[in-house]
Amino acid sequence: MRINVRLAPSSEQALEYLKQNTGLGVTQIIKHSLELYVAELQSKAGRLRCNQQLLADLAGIGQGPVGLSENYKSYLDKLLDEKYPVR
Repeated sequence: MRINVRLAPSSEQALEYLKQNTGLGVTQIIKHSLELYVAELQSKAGRLRCNQQLLADLAGIGQGPVGLSENYKSYLDKLLDEKYPVR
């Protein structure tokens, strides 16, 4: 596949920097950059799937009063009043 690209001056400078410091040509730098970018995205997607599975495995295993997630403030107020009664 042949690609034509217009680069902003900052990107052009970055490409020149990479050429000088790696000894690679533009084609090799672009190929390597694409490989790194794909690997990064795949890694992020893998971590996301792992986290989603962990959340799915943990969902529903906790115990507590019914409606705790919706009424946590009233439960917290009650517990604090029991621990620190007003004098």
